[in-house]
Amino acid sequence: MMIVSVSFKLVPMFTLSEVQNHRRAGGSLVLLNAGLAGLFVTILLSSPWKLVFASVIATGLASYGWEVIAILQARKRRNRDWGMRYFLTALALLIPVSGLGLVLAWPRLPATELTAQLESVYGLLAFIGVVTLAILGMLYKVVPFLVWYASYSKAIGRSKVPALADLYSPALQAVGYWLFLVGLAFTSVATSLGHGSCVRASCALLLASVTVFLVNMGTVLSHLVRPRVLPLDFKSTQPTSAQPPS
Repeated sequence: MMIVSVSFKLVPMFTLSEVQNHRRAGGSLVLLNAGLAGLFVTILLSSPWKLVFASVIATGLASYGWEVIAILQARKRRNRDWGMRYFLTALALLIPVSGLGLVLAWPRLPATELTAQLESVYGLLAFIGVVTLAILGMLYKVVPFLVWYASYSKAIGRSKVPALADLYSPALQAVGYWLFLVGLAFTSVATSLGHGSCVRASCALLLASVTVFLVNMGTVLSHLVRPRVLPLDFKSTQPTSAQPPS
């Protein structure tokens, strides 16, 4: 609910778009809340109606995804940086999470070792896949802006300051992104198959991805301690007689 609600604000803001259908957006929130309330009670009572409320949640997520696609199609900023790729990939992971949730909500699903492993995969994809990846993506969008504003906003027009994109490394963002996805995929498969050693090896990829993220965030935060401010080159900013300003 937090990610869905926040994304209706952040996705339009970062893509220079707006919510396209407020009724559809509001309807998705209503369906999600109704489904969650009903699913909580039916799971608690071991009722076969849990599949119905799981389907209500899946319908709410489908409506939400429809609205996100409409927002992206109407965006004015066509390029997607790595922060948005992180976040949108997290939203795309709601598809396998919803599908697996519907399977696990089946009333006659036997309680076997495989079922328990699938429940672990469900939690892994939901919390590590959706929630963690979405948070990493939004941190890549918000933290550099806050650091840039704190360190350089007052120096605009007085000194030469770095651009917002100069505060972090896009190459490290790409490396962390692919490490995370590969690690998540292998961890999910290994968990469903019950291979403990493969799970540990795959989790090492996730740890490597988080380490890359922390290194990149450290580069961003270093601008708070040591701002990279240079004097303005007035000669390069003044127009010459041979080349008048356009």
